[in-house]
Amino acid sequence: MIRIILTVVLFLSLLAAAPFLIGQKGYIIISMGDVAYELTVVTALVFLTIATFIFVFLYWGIRLGFKFSSKTWRKMAFTSKAKAKQQFQKGLGAYLLEDYKQAEQLMAKCAQTSELANSAWLVAASASHKQGLSANTENYLKFLSEHPKAQENFSFETLLVAARLNLDDKQFIKAREILDKNHTLIGHDGRLLGLDIEVCLHEKRFEKAIELIKQVKKDKSVNSDDITNWEVKASVGHFSQLSKKESIEAVAAYYKGLSRKEKQSEGIVLAYAECLSANGLSDRLDDLVLPLIKKDASPTFIRALSKLNITQPSHMVAKIQKILLKQPDNALWLSALANLSVSAKDFDKAQKAFISLLKIQQDADDMQSYAQLLELRGEHQQANRVYQEILNQ
Repeated sequence: MIRIILTVVLFLSLLAAAPFLIGQKGYIIISMGDVAYELTVVTALVFLTIATFIFVFLYWGIRLGFKFSSKTWRKMAFTSKAKAKQQFQKGLGAYLLEDYKQAEQLMAKCAQTSELANSAWLVAASASHKQGLSANTENYLKFLSEHPKAQENFSFETLLVAARLNLDDKQFIKAREILDKNHTLIGHDGRLLGLDIEVCLHEKRFEKAIELIKQVKKDKSVNSDDITNWEVKASVGHFSQLSKKESIEAVAAYYKGLSRKEKQSEGIVLAYAECLSANGLSDRLDDLVLPLIKKDASPTFIRALSKLNITQPSHMVAKIQKILLKQPDNALWLSALANLSVSAKDFDKAQKAFISLLKIQQDADDMQSYAQLLELRGEHQQANRVYQEILNQ
C-alpha cells in the first residue's frame, strides 16, 4: 500500500513540475453539457491530492472500523459460547449429583446457545421428569422437536431418550407420534423396538406387540428378562382378548398351532398357564411349566412360578430342589419353592424354605406369604410379628 501511495505522489509531483519546466502554466478544461470548467494543472493537482488523501483516510477509517467491529463481534460470540459451555458443565454436574432443580435451570439457560443443544434439552427434560414436573418435561421436548439447532444434530439417541421420557410420563400419544414419525429407524435397534412394544402394550395392541417381540429377539443386546416380561404381558393380553371374543378352546387351539420354539418360550408358557388357571384348568399347569424349570431361567419366569395356582406341583418342587442343591442361596428359587410348597400343602417344607429365604432377603411379598403360612399353622403370635416387621419396613 505504501508503494502505491509513493508512486501516486511521484506521478503527481512530475505533473506539478512539468508546467514550470516548460515555462507554461498548462490548463485542464472539463466540459459538462453547456458548462465548461477551466483549471490550471497545479490547481487540478491540488484538488486531486486533497481527494486522494480523503480517499486514503476513508479507506483506513472503514478498515479499522470493520476490524474493530469484527473483533468485538467475535469476542461477544466467543463469550456467549464460553458461558453456555460453562453452564452446560455445571448443569451436568448438578444432574449427576442429583440436584435436579439446579440441573434443569442451567440446562434450560444454555440450550439456546450451546453447541450441544440436543443434550441440553434432554438433560433439562430428564431433570424435570425426576422432579415430577411433567409440564416442564413436555415443554423441553417440544423445544427439542422445534429448535433449529437441535434439529440440525437430531440423532438416534435423541429420539430414544425423548420417546422414553414421554413413555415414563404416560404421554403415550406423544410417544407414539415420535415412533411413527421415525418409523424407518424402528427396525434398526432393539431399544426402539422395546419402546414400541411398551407403547403397544399400553394401547392394548397385543398382536402387534407379539410381532415386534419376534423381531426384538434377534437383537442379542436386549435383556432377555425384559423380553420375557414383554412376552408375558403381550400374550396374557392376547389370550384374554381371544378368550372373551371366542372361548378358552380358541386359546388352546392358538397355543397348539404355535411352533415348537414358541411353545418353549417362557413368556408364552407363563401367559398360557395364567389363562388356564383363570379358567379353572390348573391341573394342566404342572406338565406345561415343568420343562422350563432350569438353572438359567429368567428372573421374571422364576418370580411368576410363585404366583401360579398349581394344586399338584410335586414334580416342579422336586426339580427346584435339585437346582437349590447347587444354588442354596438363590433367593428367587427359594421363594418359588416356598410358595409352591404352600400350594402343595407341604407346610413344613414351605416354612423351612421361607426361613432360609428371609435370612438372605426380606421382600415384602415373601414376608406376607410367610405370615399367611404361619396363620394356616395356627402360629398367630409369630404371624403378627412378621406383619409388624412388614409395616416397619
